[in-house]
Amino acid sequence: MKNYSKAIHNQRRLEFRKADPSGKELMKGTHYLLLKNADKLSEKQSDKLQRLLESNSNLNALYVLKEQLQLLWSAASFEAMAEQLERWCLIADQSQMLYLKKFAKSLRKHCVGICNYAKHKLTSARIEAGNVSIGMIRKRARGIKDTEYFKLKIRQSSIPDNQSMLYLKS
Repeated sequence: MKNYSKAIHNQRRLEFRKADPSGKELMKGTHYLLLKNADKLSEKQSDKLQRLLESNSNLNALYVLKEQLQLLWSAASFEAMAEQLERWCLIADQSQMLYLKKFAKSLRKHCVGICNYAKHKLTSARIEAGNVSIGMIRKRARGIKDTEYFKLKIRQSSIPDNQSMLYLKS
């Protein structure tokens, strides 16, 4: 979704350059409206977004495709997700938007990794959190010489502290 946000950003800039003065005025302040989920928008924001989408077919297509892309994450199986992803990519390929086509190409390239989410429901967030934790340990230690001790500190950081008053026993 982060990469899709970049595609939206680039396409919006392109549309802004092509727009007439009234179209440019309508596009001002809409970047985050396009990225935000519809249920998180206020009524005023929804109205502004609706006016923008009605006036610009490319941005409308990007927004609709964003909503469809988010639905992929609820697929029941690897096969279903792969099929939905391929259908989404075909729609993107039929558009005339370069950034959307590049994004679809990238999705196809990483299809297996993306669709594995349907099997395991895991993202890289835990891995990234672990990497941050390891970096913090290394920074606090200012260069641990003993590798075994460093490994023990990493293991210790990944185990919840049940003795802490912050964790309530159930």
